[in-house]
Formats: sequence, C-alpha cells, structure tokens
Amino acid sequence: MSKVLKIENLRVGIDGKEILKGVDLTIREGEVHALMGPNGSGKSTLSYALAGHPNYEVLGGSATLDGQDLLAMEPDDRAKAGLFLAFQYPTSIPGVTVANFLGHAVTNVRRPDRKEGEELISMREFRKEMRQEMDELGMDPDFAPATSTRVAARRRAAGRSLSRQAAPPSRSRRPGPPAACRSER
Repeated sequence: MSKVLKIENLRVGIDGKEILKGVDLTIREGEVHALMGPNGSGKSTLSYALAGHPNYEVLGGSATLDGQDLLAMEPDDRAKAGLFLAFQYPTSIPGVTVANFLGHAVTNVRRPDRKEGEELISMREFRKEMRQEMDELGMDPDFAPATSTRVAARRRAAGRSLSRQAAPPSRSRRPGPPAACRSER
C-alpha cells in the first residue's frame, strides 16, 4: 500500500490568531513538494501543527496519514509513523557521530521499551539498511555518515600521502630513536 498524507480544509491558529485558513494538500509516497511563500504565510505553522507541537491549535479540518487520523495521534506516534520535524542545521555534539545518533533513534523506535544500556541495533546492520534506503531514495552515498573506523582509515591514508609528498630525500644514517628521545652524552 502506498503511503499518503492527506490534509483537508486544515485551519490552525496560535495565540488566538488563525494562521492557516483551509489548507488542502495530498502527498503520495515518492512525490516531492515544496512549500513556498513569504515569511508569515504559514509554512512553519503547517509543519508544527502536523508534528503535534502543543502551541499550535487545530481549529478545524483533518489530516490523515495512511488513513489514520494524524491529529488524534501523540507527537511521538506521529514520528514513529514517519512524520516528524528535523533540524536543517543540527547542533553538533562532540563525540556523537550522526551514525551513532541515527542508530540510537532507529533502535528506540523499533524497541520503545528498551532500557538505557541495553543493546542497540548493530552498526553493521544499521549501515546496510541505511544504504539500502538511500539507494531507494536515490540519495548520493556520500551523505552516509562515515564510521569512525572509515574516518580514521581515510585520515591515515591522507597522512601517508602527504608525508610521502613532503618527505625530504632519504639520508643514509643509522636508524635510532628520534632526536627528542636521545639523551645528551
């Protein structure tokens, strides 16, 4: 069955002011839609209302996802069904890779009763599945986050390449410890 997001006569307000006044939109699986308009025209209001943000009040109309009443679902259930907001420019957290973050998210959606410290989906399984999904979507594989092992291997290879290019001609001297490690006699 093909996924469908169907919005009919949706009216949404915030702080007592009606922003969306009867939006109709149908998006089928595989379609790409761009919401365009000047600031204040309701693009973000539509997104927040569909995601279930508590500050946005649905005043009328309906929104369904695969025939289920989207507006009756809790925000986390909407996300599990595939409708959620993501940051365009997410804040980076030192030590947390995108792959690790996404692996945690996938595990938590698939196993919502998992306790902290319990096993996550294997990174190998996750990466394989992620690449398959990216292929299906026609995404450039370079968007796939590299694992720390791949990153380290690339850095080592780049370092070897640079050191070969910048290395002075070899001299015939006896190998020994680096100058900084030799004791003065």
